[in-house]
Amino acid sequence: MVTQLTGELYALLTGKPCEVYVAPFDVRLSAAEDEQEYQVVQPDISVIWDVRKLDDRGCKGAPDLIVEVLSPATWQRDRIEKLNQYQKHGVREFLLIYPNERMLEQYILGENGMYSTPYIYNEESTFRSDLFPELKLALNVIFS
Repeated sequence: MVTQLTGELYALLTGKPCEVYVAPFDVRLSAAEDEQEYQVVQPDISVIWDVRKLDDRGCKGAPDLIVEVLSPATWQRDRIEKLNQYQKHGVREFLLIYPNERMLEQYILGENGMYSTPYIYNEESTFRSDLFPELKLALNVIFS
């Protein structure tokens, strides 16, 4: 599923000034730009619009879009801990994919710095990104 989704993202975002990365890829989250202390996470997929955040160790700061595919081993960490961390550090759009349930949750960061109530998509839906309007994905393709 990650491979299929990454392929779709690459195709849709080709020629755009952003980069798409797949785990293992380190994202270093810190409360401020100049902080030396940070938390390292490895999202399943990261899309970074500001390429100045990229260095030889990964991404310093929040990617614009993060995708996590839930599994029995990671669902609690992804669904609770990472969601809270991504919100706190300003990930503008966060997608949680539930492969067994064949659904996707989309979290969009509001001006208040909080995620709004998630949009829920099922396998018959077409997902539309809030950040990248040209990004439209037929979920039946992703879940196939």
